[in-house]
Amino acid sequence: MRNQLPVRATPFSLPISKCAIALLCCAFSIEPLFAQELDWANYGNDIGNSRFQNIDQINTTNVSQLKPAWTFHTTVLPANVPRLTMEMTPLVVNGVMYVTSGIDDVYALNPATGAQIWRYNPVADMPPPSKLPICCGNDNRGVAYGMGMIFDARLDTNLVALNAKTGAVVWKTQVDLSSNGAAMTLAPLYISASAGTVPEVIVGVTGGEFAVRGHLDAYNPATGKLLWRFWTTDPATYAGTSWQHGGASIWGTPTFDPLLNMVYFSTGNATGTLNNRYAADRAGTNLYAASVVALDATTGQLQWFFQEAHHDIWDFDGPQPTVLFSWNGIPAIEHTNKTGYMWILDRASGESLFAYDEVAVPPTPANAAFQHPWPTQPETTIGTLAEHVAEPDSLPAGAIAAPMWTTVGPNNEVFQPNGGAAMEWPPAAYSPRTNMYYSHAKYSPSYRGVSPTGVRLAGGSLLGVSHGVYGAINTLTGKVAWTIPVLTTSPGSGMSVAGDLVFMGDNTGLFYAASAATGEILWVFDAFTVPGAGGAAASAAIYEINGVEYVVYGFGGSTYNPSADAVIAFALPSALAAAAEKAAAPAHRGRVK
Repeated sequence: MRNQLPVRATPFSLPISKCAIALLCCAFSIEPLFAQELDWANYGNDIGNSRFQNIDQINTTNVSQLKPAWTFHTTVLPANVPRLTMEMTPLVVNGVMYVTSGIDDVYALNPATGAQIWRYNPVADMPPPSKLPICCGNDNRGVAYGMGMIFDARLDTNLVALNAKTGAVVWKTQVDLSSNGAAMTLAPLYISASAGTVPEVIVGVTGGEFAVRGHLDAYNPATGKLLWRFWTTDPATYAGTSWQHGGASIWGTPTFDPLLNMVYFSTGNATGTLNNRYAADRAGTNLYAASVVALDATTGQLQWFFQEAHHDIWDFDGPQPTVLFSWNGIPAIEHTNKTGYMWILDRASGESLFAYDEVAVPPTPANAAFQHPWPTQPETTIGTLAEHVAEPDSLPAGAIAAPMWTTVGPNNEVFQPNGGAAMEWPPAAYSPRTNMYYSHAKYSPSYRGVSPTGVRLAGGSLLGVSHGVYGAINTLTGKVAWTIPVLTTSPGSGMSVAGDLVFMGDNTGLFYAASAATGEILWVFDAFTVPGAGGAAASAAIYEINGVEYVVYGFGGSTYNPSADAVIAFALPSALAAAAEKAAAPAHRGRVK
């Protein structure tokens, strides 16, 4: 049996190797090293979701001096809103920060002080959160900016455009019906004009758990008019009419390549009218569930797809957003879903850039044949941060650890990974300096079983605690570079890179800075030292204003603190002092008469 460590024990670093850092240009955002202002203008900073900021004021030598610069409270508390979480990434555009609450409020803030400029509160315009069919918590992961507007994808499936200066509603469009089980939790993607493409706002819906058919949409940012829609279930790959409720939800913010004029996104698990483990009525590969999909940005027409799990019966969602980067000079796309396997594909063709195999699945017992398991599944040769079988000390007496790809059937077994393990929604990051991909990986096994009539079978309680790692994989070699074990809770934070540092948090309210090259932890902040802060399940943004580099993160919506609603920005005291001195200096100082 695993010994449970103290709940607030600090994880430690186990660097495997040290990497030489080469200063390279980011494929989508080339920033000056000593700029006075740097925005974080998209959910992933750039339209390739790299979550990388090319800035070095805060670095490996001084990050230990980082202190809170300001704190903002949303006043939206988990004590008042059931299942509220704070999973957003702030935007910083043209000297204004935009943050969201878990129930779709949008706040415009002064990024240097945290002072509120305006607030959009949709509460009178939407059903109470308790009335919405949200499977996995009330959360809004952020907004998009474009054409002087802020775009907010609401839980009730309304896409709203706000005036970025005033917060006034410009237009509102109904994307789907929450009464049917659909919702939206992703940050939208705004793309500007490229060859033959008008500006677009891209969003997708969730709701596979409620038998919703997934789709990705493009809207005109000026009017809210639908431009195109791509349905994520292909009737030819689902038996009968099961495609009509086949799932393939879209949880993660898409990416965009303006040169290829392609939009990329990942999809969730296939499902049916009974539950996502039951596949008796949906024989076939169930495209485009559990896949990476590329569309023409002008028309929404399919360009290619890569399916990460055929005929999914394990709830192998793909909620982590895709990431675009250059791989040995080839435009590439990366994605990892709940299988825990990482894929690096040529983003022009969808071909894997690393060798992989279609492995035979374990033999299926006769009493599980009703699931129509697909005979093979894809496994990459790239190293993985995830565990692919339940640990022996997690198993109670008599429990069986199921090998990867075991058919879920009437014989109740323990599966790792599963629908709540490996790579969940928190976004990954990529650094062009290290050529490394940075992500969490969860170890959270569960009993799985389903009867021939679709009844979900419950097993006994597992031993130990959920845990996992934060880690890095070298994208050039495909090898795991380093891992940081998280021993007493599941890692649930996105990762962001600024210069040579990577930032992430954990659910207990600890927030970390580590060396992006080695994984050595260089700074730890305890959010519980700030009144009204707690939990760290959001994602950091890094920006510069008035010559000061800030790292901002949301600490709220945590079961560890039902009164947590804080957004905290961190900076170096020396940088703040220098900026204050410069601001206070007489205008004539330094002039030659």
